[in-house]
Amino acid sequence: MFRRMPAGRPKAFDEKQVLSQAMELFWLRGYERLGLRELLSHLGISRQSLYDTFGSKRGLFLRTIEHYRSTQLSQALALLERAGSPLGNVKAVLRFFEELALDQRARGCLVANSLVEVDPADEELSGLLGETLELLRASLERALRQAQQCGELAAGRSPLELSRALVNAMVGLAVTGRLPLPRTAIAEIHAGMLRLLD
Repeated sequence: MFRRMPAGRPKAFDEKQVLSQAMELFWLRGYERLGLRELLSHLGISRQSLYDTFGSKRGLFLRTIEHYRSTQLSQALALLERAGSPLGNVKAVLRFFEELALDQRARGCLVANSLVEVDPADEELSGLLGETLELLRASLERALRQAQQCGELAAGRSPLELSRALVNAMVGLAVTGRLPLPRTAIAEIHAGMLRLLD
């Protein structure tokens, strides 16, 4: 997908470190508002190095979303795999997204932010974002089914429908976190999400 540097030519930077730095910058500034010059200056790499390793600014952004999945979203997924109460694990993930919204940097969730920015015609990027949210949704559905099996969730509830509603609510909460809302408003939204589990 992305062009790589020719064999035998050593890189002058650590690729994982660049991905982490790019992730933080895209997270704060967004894709469209972030100019190439500002991006290169922040990363401390040349235009040619960017092109050789990632293909383009867009190529770097795609890799950044994948990096976000493996470093940030993986934390939420790990919460759902913990031993103990499956419903408690679901609530822990809701709390995880509440913390994102409460972050004083007001950056929300990179995937949620990107959903707002992405051109639906960009099938590769929109597909990657959709696949990322599906990972979260499917994990939530499994946890909810486990909660149902052990009597923590009413038998009449649909884990599939509930998982879709929760992901939609979490994405909304993450985007809302970019607004200058009082902490009480975020807490009220979180409380409403919890009521979906009643």
